[in-house]
Amino acid sequence: MTRRGDRVPRPADPDAWDIYAADNDAGRGWDELCRSHPAAVRAAFDAMARDPHRRSQRQHPLHGSLGRRVIGGRELPQWQYEVTGGGRIWYCVDDEKQRVWITRAGAAHPKATE
Repeated sequence: MTRRGDRVPRPADPDAWDIYAADNDAGRGWDELCRSHPAAVRAAFDAMARDPHRRSQRQHPLHGSLGRRVIGGRELPQWQYEVTGGGRIWYCVDDEKQRVWITRAGAAHPKATE
């Protein structure tokens, strides 16, 4: 029960996707991006949790060899969310488990896409 002075928790969203770090590097990148651009990362998190398949100028699938990645022994499609002018989040979408796996996060533009 939430009482006076308690931090009010964000309401649960039964349709929201769960978001996980695919590895330690992704987790460290996520933490750094959260420290440097908290509002933009919050918007990215909400967008990925709400609809990781949504296509927009900021959110789209990666192509070529970057378009798929193996997570937990399964090949999954890999997407990108443009957090800032250079900051990117790469993530894989696991439709079966309704999970989003962060595979890369950082404030600098990834050289692999140049």
